Amino acid sequence: MSVAYKNFWSLNTDEAVVAGILRNGTNKQVEVFMPLNAQMKGVDLLLMNIKKRKSVTLQIKGSRAYEPRKSEIDKNVHGSAGWFYFSHDVIYKATADYFIFLVYVIEQSPKTGRRAFYPHIVAIPTKKLQSLVRLYKKEGATKMYNFFLWVNYKKKEAFDFRDKKYFLSAYLDKKGLDLLNKEVA
Repeated sequence: MSVAYKNFWSLNTDEAVVAGILRNGTNKQVEVFMPLNAQMKGVDLLLMNIKKRKSVTLQIKGSRAYEPRKSEIDKNVHGSAGWFYFSHDVIYKATADYFIFLVYVIEQSPKTGRRAFYPHIVAIPTKKLQSLVRLYKKEGATKMYNFFLWVNYKKKEAFDFRDKKYFLSAYLDKKGLDLLNKEVA
């Protein structure tokens, strides 16, 4: 009996970018893995401390960069937002330990005035995300949630400004990576 082989898995762009950020931002003994089982829903990457045999599962969600509206721009607010749209089940039936939101932020160089896209992550424990959703999000008739995550790169802060505003700065970039490092330390 012969078996047909096909490429049923691959990293999407957001997962590849996050894998690179994790590889550069986690401890040396921590490795980034991708599940090869196509049946494993809700887990995109795995962080594992090989020596201590501790692991953390990750759900990666990416967004394109959005140009801020003139009404959203003032002297103290820099950066841009990402938009995420999930069903109730994605949040409350999640199997991953952490959600990582990847937001591409439009940053302007003060020296040259040139603008470029830079990836930023918000790495938040799933249980914390669920509690924030209960407190701050409105569930539509279709049982869907909208998230608009703004990343202010100059102040190193992140917040969701859809429904009720709440801050996610404690999970932004290095702070989020520090949480992941503690989990697998």
